[in-house]
Amino acid sequence: MRIIKAKYLRDYEIEVSFSDGQSKVIDLHKFVSESKSPLIRKYLDKSLFANVKVEYGTICWGDNGFDINPENIYNGDFDKKATRLNDQ
Repeated sequence: MRIIKAKYLRDYEIEVSFSDGQSKVIDLHKFVSESKSPLIRKYLDKSLFANVKVEYGTICWGDNGFDINPENIYNGDFDKKATRLNDQ
């Protein structure tokens, strides 16, 4: 499963759209704030976090290789709200 679109919403929430038409709003605050890695924790700065992008089918930030496995996102590990694009 690939992510085809990501849109920063607010705080640590991102709307992601998948190649199968599913769309989710995920909340990554806990993930970022509980990380031990300074390469991830620096994204507690919301101005940096807001610069999310899609590369190679997943969401990522910066040039340090911080990305999240799209399967974890698809399977609901970070769900705030899940919908299908057709249901909106």
